[in-house]
Amino acid sequence: MNRQRRFYQRFLATSMVICLLCMALAYVIRTDFGKVKIKEISIVDGNGNKIAATMFIPKTATKENPAPAVAALHGSFNSRESESYLCYELARRGYVTVTFDCDGHGDSDYYKDNPMDAFFLVTAEPGADFESIDTAPTSGMAPIIDYLYDLSFVDKDQIGITGHSLGGKTTVAVYAYYKIQEINGGVNKIRSVYLVDNQQLSINGSWSSHLLYHPGADKEGREVIELPYDVDFGVSLCKADENNGTTEAGGPWNFSKSKNARTFINELDEFQLNEGEQVEVGRYYRGHVDGSEEEYLRILNQPSEIHMLGPYGIGSNSGAIDFFQTSLTAPNKISADNLIYPLEMLFNAVGAVCFFLIIYSFCRLLLTYDYFAVLLVRSENDIYRPAAPKSLKDKMYYWGFMVIGSIIPITWMIPLAMWVGGHKGETFAARSLFGTVLWPQGNQLEQALWVATAGVWTVLLFTVRYWVSIRKSGEVKPSDWHLKMSLGETGRTLLLAFLSVGMGYAMTFIASYFFGSYFGALNWVIRWPNSRTVLIAIRYVPIFLLFYLTNAFTQNIGRMISTRKEWKNVALMCFINGLGLLLLWIYQYYTFSAVGKVPLNSARVMQTWSFFIVQSVCTVFARKMYLQTGKIYLGATINALVFTMISVGHTMTLNVTNWWF
Repeated sequence: MNRQRRFYQRFLATSMVICLLCMALAYVIRTDFGKVKIKEISIVDGNGNKIAATMFIPKTATKENPAPAVAALHGSFNSRESESYLCYELARRGYVTVTFDCDGHGDSDYYKDNPMDAFFLVTAEPGADFESIDTAPTSGMAPIIDYLYDLSFVDKDQIGITGHSLGGKTTVAVYAYYKIQEINGGVNKIRSVYLVDNQQLSINGSWSSHLLYHPGADKEGREVIELPYDVDFGVSLCKADENNGTTEAGGPWNFSKSKNARTFINELDEFQLNEGEQVEVGRYYRGHVDGSEEEYLRILNQPSEIHMLGPYGIGSNSGAIDFFQTSLTAPNKISADNLIYPLEMLFNAVGAVCFFLIIYSFCRLLLTYDYFAVLLVRSENDIYRPAAPKSLKDKMYYWGFMVIGSIIPITWMIPLAMWVGGHKGETFAARSLFGTVLWPQGNQLEQALWVATAGVWTVLLFTVRYWVSIRKSGEVKPSDWHLKMSLGETGRTLLLAFLSVGMGYAMTFIASYFFGSYFGALNWVIRWPNSRTVLIAIRYVPIFLLFYLTNAFTQNIGRMISTRKEWKNVALMCFINGLGLLLLWIYQYYTFSAVGKVPLNSARVMQTWSFFIVQSVCTVFARKMYLQTGKIYLGATINALVFTMISVGHTMTLNVTNWWF
């Protein structure tokens, strides 16, 4: 036991050192080797709601030498971390940048029953709600712009805005808000607009060359004022964007041939592209707008990426950097291809691996102490390992039930999600989210209900297999599975799981507080939780625990056979856990590539990509802890705690009043 303790002490120490090293290296990159200051800020809007933001301030930006500024907004279900890469790449080029949490996301307040209202409600026909910053659907971006505008080290005449997906729709709504302020005697504070994987404001899907402002309380019988897009404007639409860009011309890869693309360029007086003509991708079109004295530019970029790579892809980010260095003054011009953020992404990913290793090694270390050692098995006989099926019939039952158990649940994932989301009403059934007071995160409610029912399904299949196959051998009884646990063992198991996960999150606190960093890969983020996140997670844990318990049961009691090498057992279970999702993605993207339109709800399918990581990590955790304790509970509890915390910490929270469906 002492030898094991020393081993896991070294294991834990090594993991922590590597984790700290990743934090430090990520911090060095994010600050451009000390040339950029990172500042966490909190702004209160006119309605008393908090907007949490991160600023990147280059040391060259001073009162005497004010710098251009750019504000960036993430997409739905994400938070400000996703736009941080673009922000500090611009900061190292001399721009003051801000990335912030949309209302209902991250650390910002949640006060709407649907923070995606901008996506649904904003068109090229803004009305009276756009006349006030307190009613315009700007998701906190307008208050951020006002904040930037008042900073002495920001050039007031050179402020740009950008956003991905939902953030892109909100970005152009913010421009509409400031155009209306201008027509009503105020100031248009926006100099350039760049949309990533979203499009110019439209009316019934067709882009309008002007904003059609309806002043007053209602649109009926009111004068319509045309407001031109007299601004530098760029659109980046990924060629494989499954969420946007499908038009009469076909899939997003043909967007440059569409009517909307031509309308975008034809906003310039000098151009009049006709039907059949194609917009030249990557070209800066320059001209005047409605006879303006000033020249403006337009550009359409189409990187070879999918929708969720918008904030992370090299093509998407290099296009945004080039646009802002062209449309705004470039204080420290660096080629748009000179990117260092992939290194930080690497360090964040390695940090995420170390996060899980810290949880595992700390748990194993605590198991070497007497208080928790009572949970350990005393001999190999305390570990149930199912025997390999012998007859052809038993082998067919084994493989058949396992594959069916993996594939069938995927068939009700999207219908279940649409049923939950459909509670907002028919007009919201395709994209909207429904939550309750207990479970105010709609997408987490959808996913939790799905994985829980999928877990129950696999246990039911195992039960059938037991009665028609395993039981007949007479060699196995349910008592052999060691499912019983005393009250004392239950308490120690829960305490050990909480302490182990807490140790991992202690590292996220260090990363956040001292380095302004986090762990993760792409939009799968492990961040330090606020108190709201913890309280919400507590409510979701029981639902997710049902899945992780049933999953651990079917894997360890029913599938990982004793005669198979251990690494093959684990590899097979990782594959089986993700098989249904893999087939879902193949179906979604093969159909998309063939006809230019996805067959399933794109937003909800995109939300499943991180399940591949979750299913693999949870399989390893459950197996490792099962082999130590002979029971399924410790690994399942750790999985439920850590993955629930990760899930609820980086998504959308709704402000709802209903207690049930």
